[in-house]
Amino acid sequence: MYDLYVFTTPNCWKTTILAEELGEAYNCKNVALPKHENQTPEFRKISPAGKVPAIVDHDTGGNVYGSAAIMLYLADKYGKFLPKSGKERGEVLDWAMFGNTDLGVAYNTWNKFANRLPVKNQFAIDESWTEVVRFNKTADEQLGRCEFLGGKTYSIADMSIFPFIGGSRKNAQMLEENKNLARWVAQMEARPGVKSGIALPKLG
Repeated sequence: MYDLYVFTTPNCWKTTILAEELGEAYNCKNVALPKHENQTPEFRKISPAGKVPAIVDHDTGGNVYGSAAIMLYLADKYGKFLPKSGKERGEVLDWAMFGNTDLGVAYNTWNKFANRLPVKNQFAIDESWTEVVRFNKTADEQLGRCEFLGGKTYSIADMSIFPFIGGSRKNAQMLEENKNLARWVAQMEARPGVKSGIALPKLG
């Protein structure tokens, strides 16, 4: 049993999708970022940097924060969605980190410039969107070679990028230009664990 602390962000949806796909007992807890609940002394004991997602593992008494660390931790703990060793594990890790450090960062950077800064800088918006397009193309090329991002089987690699590309973040033009990516998004959206994962946390 573990507690998973999240809010309605792509980085958190990675972990709620994984939690739902694992099917193990857990509690999903909402951390309201607009109310700065992530900066309370109680939450900082769980996540020292005040970041979500974070987990408390009641089996061990330990805490883990950050989407990449949580996904590796839970996949290893329960022995699912991440090969135990060899070439296959390396490939899944490659593409899971692509979701965390390349594509995910590109989307977050563009979102900051395009939607969050009070003064718009068109050069920054355009440059950051160029990176988004480039990494979508990279994913599309990989999905032209394999059914899933990490190879032949569904894994944390797929969960690591879907929240940026599918669901409420879906960009019709991007998918029209990347047919392999469009096929994969439809495949992901049909999974019950993905559907329930991106519907969390329940607000209000």
